[in-house]
Order: sequence, then structure tokens, then C-alpha cells
Amino acid sequence: MAIRGQKALGLVGATALSALIIIGAAWAAGALTDRDSPPAPDFDAQIWLNSPPLRIAELRGKVVLVDFWEYTCINCVRTFPYLKRWHQLYGPLGLVVIGVHTPEFEFGKDPARVADAAKRFGFTFPIAVDSDARIWRAYNNDAWPSKYLIDKDGRIVINHLGEGGYAEFERHIQELLKQANPKLDFAPPKFAIAQDYTGTGAICQRPTPEIYLGSARGDRIANDGGYRAMTTATYREPNDIPADRFALAGNWIATPEFVQHAAKSSAMTDFVALNYRAKSLYLVAGSAGAKPARLYVTQDGKPVPQSARGVDAKNGRDGRTYIELAGKRMYYVANNPGFEEHVLRLYPGTPGVSLYSFTFGNECENAFEHK
Repeated sequence: MAIRGQKALGLVGATALSALIIIGAAWAAGALTDRDSPPAPDFDAQIWLNSPPLRIAELRGKVVLVDFWEYTCINCVRTFPYLKRWHQLYGPLGLVVIGVHTPEFEFGKDPARVADAAKRFGFTFPIAVDSDARIWRAYNNDAWPSKYLIDKDGRIVINHLGEGGYAEFERHIQELLKQANPKLDFAPPKFAIAQDYTGTGAICQRPTPEIYLGSARGDRIANDGGYRAMTTATYREPNDIPADRFALAGNWIATPEFVQHAAKSSAMTDFVALNYRAKSLYLVAGSAGAKPARLYVTQDGKPVPQSARGVDAKNGRDGRTYIELAGKRMYYVANNPGFEEHVLRLYPGTPGVSLYSFTFGNECENAFEHK
């Protein structure tokens, strides 16, 4: 994912690139040194969740984990079980977890939506609502998810980009806590660090890359002539949609961030078709209306079987598969039995449905709550 044209990390499950940077520090005899580690910037946020405003100076003597996340980012969501573990396990020992929510899409700037997402994911640690990306820029951050470890003296010593590397990161947490309080003992079994999840398959196959549907970043559209941006247009589905590409059919408006269904009725003749390769498929979508809107789904021209449906996909009495769009967020569309290739079609049941992006997972996704 990327924000305002900045660098993106295409990270998917256990096959993802995972970069851990020890900033101005070195491992020596199992200990971190803080030589040349930069001081952590303060949190310039007007709105906080689960906490009054926090300042770095007030946190001296503690270890601080700053996590940049975004509530529609599947790569972030897959890290949440680890964030919650560290908060619960090490919080009483001096670790302060601070989530910084910097939005990718315009709708994510709404603090009420961020608060709803934090509640849905079960976050109890402090969250700075960074809708204007001030904290993002202060940390010179360039991707989601991204984690920073700040030592007892208020200096950044670790920056971890992307998913994975959880065991190594937890070892760094323990080491920094020991520096802050040498009396700590991490021998009890509850502090045993589990190996990173790698899935049950021998091979973690590479799924379709993230696909943006808006015209600003939608470089995988398969329609002849591409987008007709910022105008109501009628699109014709091409005879063939190559793998890892999508196409529009029927009446749509292509905006920089999303495509919006523009038909005046719900004749079920307009759709988005996607040729994807993955085990799981996630969709960022929403509706312009106040009432929930249905988005009908087929896979290979048929209703999605129960064995392949994500938690947000349901079958109605008429046998059709649908997703109830009740707010702008990420929806779990498909969870196939294995890594497979399919053609998925999405049919808006009403005008005004907006589709933002598709993301995917492979056989090596770690276990996480689908909320």
C-alpha cells in the first residue's frame, strides 16, 4: 500500500519481504546500544483513542512500540494478533504500544470510522488518529505496517517494515525491557517466543499483487482504452481478462480512488470482473447511501460455494452469494480451500456502490480474526 505517492511494500503473508533495521545501534553480546540512535519525534495528533494525548518525554524509562497501521490494510490486519499479544504480555512490564492510524483513502480520515475499527479489532492500547499524516512525516515513514521500537531514553533503535519477523521483534522487545529494568526475568513459559507462522504447505505461492480500482493507481485494468476518468461511461468487458487483471462492464464512474456504480437502476448487468490467483481475497468497498447495499458475487460464473466463502460472503434464499456493504471498510470475500485461480465478478445491487481495491493472501497467512 502507498500514501500520497510514497513508497509501497507489496507484502503478502509469510512470503512477504520483511525488513528490520537497527537504527544507529549494534548487537553486542546480546545487547542493544543506543549510540547514534535518533530521538523519537513526538505525537502531533489532536485526537486520541483509549488514552489522553501522550508525549515522548512522559514515556522516558519505558519501552515504546509505535505501530503505523490502516484499517483497510490486510497486511496490517495480519499483524494485529502479535500487537495485542505484546500489549497484554509486556504492558505490565513497561512496554507501551501506541498505534498510529494514518489513512490511505479519504474516507479513512474520519475519526469515527477509525474508532469503530479500533473497537472492532479489539484494540485497548492508545491510538493516535493521524489523519493529516503529521506523525507519518515526522517519522519519515513510507509503508504500512511499520513498527518502531523506542528505548528507555526516548531513542528509536528498531524499525521493522512489513509483516513477518515477529519472533525476532519480540526478542528485541525483551532486550530493551531488560535494559530498562535488569531485574526482569523472561524465563517463565509465558514469555517463550514462538517461531513465525509459515503455514502447512511446503510452498508459499505468490498471489496476485494488490489491485487498485481507482484511476490514479489502477494500472491493471484490462478494458480497451483503459479508464474514462471522472465521467459516467459505459464499459464493455473484453473477451479475455489476463491473470492478475480486472475489467469493468456496464456503467461506472472512475474517480482517482475508486470506481462507482453509475447505473440508475439495479438491473444486475453491470459488474467488475477479476482474474486472480490466491487462496483468500479481500475487497475495500462501501456505499454512498446510509442503508446497507448488497454486492452480489460469482466465482467462475457460479455462486461461491460455502467452502470458498469469506466471512462477509453469504448465500441468500435465492442461492446467490452476496456481501452486505455496511460502511466503507475491508470485506472478506473469498477463502478458497487452497491456492487457486478464479474469475470473480461483483454485481452492485444498487447504484452508488464504490469499489477501492483488492488484496490477496496465500497458504502462509498467519491466523487472525476476520473482523
